[in-house]
Parts: sequence; C-alpha cells; structure tokens
Amino acid sequence: MKRVLSAMLTALMLLTILPLASPPARAEFEFEIYCTASSACVGDTFEWFISDVHGGIEPYQYGFDVYRNGVLYAPEDYRSDPYRYFTATAPGRYEVEVWVLDSNNFFYTKIGGAITVSAQRNKITKVEPLSATSLKITWNKVPGADKYYLWRGTSMNADWDCVTDTAGTTFTDTNLKAGTRYFYKVWYTHPEIYDSWFSPVVAGVPMGKTRITSITSPSKGRVRLAWAKAAGASGYQVLMATSARGSYKPVRLLTGTTVTFTGLKSGSGLYYKIRPYRRIYTTTCWGDYSAYRSIRVK
Repeated sequence: MKRVLSAMLTALMLLTILPLASPPARAEFEFEIYCTASSACVGDTFEWFISDVHGGIEPYQYGFDVYRNGVLYAPEDYRSDPYRYFTATAPGRYEVEVWVLDSNNFFYTKIGGAITVSAQRNKITKVEPLSATSLKITWNKVPGADKYYLWRGTSMNADWDCVTDTAGTTFTDTNLKAGTRYFYKVWYTHPEIYDSWFSPVVAGVPMGKTRITSITSPSKGRVRLAWAKAAGASGYQVLMATSARGSYKPVRLLTGTTVTFTGLKSGSGLYYKIRPYRRIYTTTCWGDYSAYRSIRVK
C-alpha cells in the first residue's frame, strides 16, 4: 500500500508543475539500517532501527517490510517511529526493506539489517571420557537439521578445528592426550537457513578407567581399599552404599590410590566404587565409575 501511495503522491506533485518547468529531483535520502542481534532462534524478539536520516524534509515516516529468504514475509505500512520489533516464527535469513517518506511526499528505500534465525538453539548435552585418549560428545537433535559440524579447541581463544560433520548427534573423538582439557562447540545446517549459530562451549578431559584391586577388613570396624591408577586423573572420589544397587554417596576425595576407613559398624555389608577426576584451575572433570566391590566389616 505504501508503495502505491508514494507513487501516486509523487505523480500528483509532478502534475502541479508548469509544463516548461523541470520536474523536481527525487530526494536521495541517506540513512543506516541496524539490527539489535547478529543471530537469533525461532521465538526470539529483536529490533530493526534506522538512524542518521538526512536528505529530505522532516518530519519523516518509516515503513519496514520484512523479507525471509529473499521473499516478502511481513509487510508494514508507514509509521512515525524509526524502528520495528519482530518475533521470528520460522527459521531463515531475514532482512528489511526500509521506506522513508518525507513531508514533501518524496520517498527513498533501502534493504539491509540481515540476520540469520536458527530453528533451535544448539546444545552439547554431554562430554564423557571413554578412555585415556577418547571422548564421546553428544548434542541435541534440531528438527529439520541436515548436518551438524563439531568443532574442537584446546582453549577458548585457540584456533578451532572442525573434527566431524555428521547427520547424527554423537561423535567419539579419538587420539587425544590423557589429562588434557578439550573444548567443543557445534553448529548445524538447515534447508531454510544459511547456517546456525554456535552452541555454548563445553569442556571435557580424556581419562582412563580405574578398578578396585583390593578390599579388606583388616581389623574390627576397619576397611581398606586400593585401586589402579587412571591415566589422566589427578585424584579419585570414593563412594559407598549399603547395597549393590543402592545410592552411592561420596565419602572421600584424595589423590592417592589407597584409603582406610575406621569406626565402621561391625558386621555391616558395604559396597564401594571409585571415580577418577581431573582438576584444572577451578573446574573438575569427572571420569567413569569403576565396578563396585563389597565387603563384610569385621
């Protein structure tokens, strides 16, 4: 509608000019288009706005036509405010065609403010050590996504490498170094968008597994445990339960591979597991649990 009105108004102005007079030049307005987000997901609300408008006669009126993947998606007639809030309801590449009309009924149009809207946010749900040299990374499934790209770095600011592109939602990263922290992020491609944005970064540390090598009750009320070292671990968590399938609760955190508990109830049956961990700065990365071992306390 605003295009038709603008054309009609301009034509009427030309008809009022004397035949020998030259028609007025079309105003070449100048302005910039901005978007408050560089990327978004379906359901997010963002804003387009323009600034530095000059070249016409104030006051101005503004129209924002929204395009999705190059096709007009949500037109809008003129308004007095130089911005438009928009909530994306479908994935794709969005941009706006902005129309500016001045008080002399001259108009100017410009396209810009491109933003990619993803179908759903990426999220790595788990990074688990499978061995001293491998990690299994799992992420969420995004409806409509046709391929996922998993990236790895050795620090947040280091160069990132794409380690796989896959249609699945899991990947086992191998040939890693035990005890080293690795960072991962993932993005996906979708038929209706150019690309998605990266998921939040998640870290993991490859660690070997441990096993309880010895469990004894050397004297009344005492239990002594020993276990194998786990490659890449900096310490171990000892967990205890009163049944094989019961709730295992942490009872000791230590860097060695032996521990003795005292003051236990004679005759009680106890079950133990060991879990290795790696402490890096303020972050604790956990390994897998050992199989349980049980004992009857003397």
